[in-house]
Amino acid sequence: MMSVCILPFQNAFAGTDEAPLKPGTPGPGDVPASYSITSYSLTSYSLETVSISPVTMLLSGTNLTLNFNNAVGTAQVTIEDEYGFIVYQNAINTNKTLKMVISTYGWSAGNYTVNVSYGTTFYSEGIQL
Repeated sequence: MMSVCILPFQNAFAGTDEAPLKPGTPGPGDVPASYSITSYSLTSYSLETVSISPVTMLLSGTNLTLNFNNAVGTAQVTIEDEYGFIVYQNAINTNKTLKMVISTYGWSAGNYTVNVSYGTTFYSEGIQL
């Protein structure tokens, strides 16, 4: 007889997909001491009752990566600074790619809000640089 046990866990990846880390723990030698790796999960606000897979974000150094778990067509991505000014705005066709990498190089340290919308679904999450 064979028993199988599946345990849920949450991790962040740094450098490669083969280096699982505990949230907030940089990998030895993978990330310079001046950088931090933070993983965010966007909260969904939908006008429909259909559940849509969330968008996840990974902030690593000066790159913010958005990953869509499913193709949703064209999605609008807007990032606002703490004063409400739009510092980034672009569209992504998730039928062609599920990943968007945004450079935050040169942005001031502070709080930002990432907004992702498509159809009647809206995702929003705060990040800190």
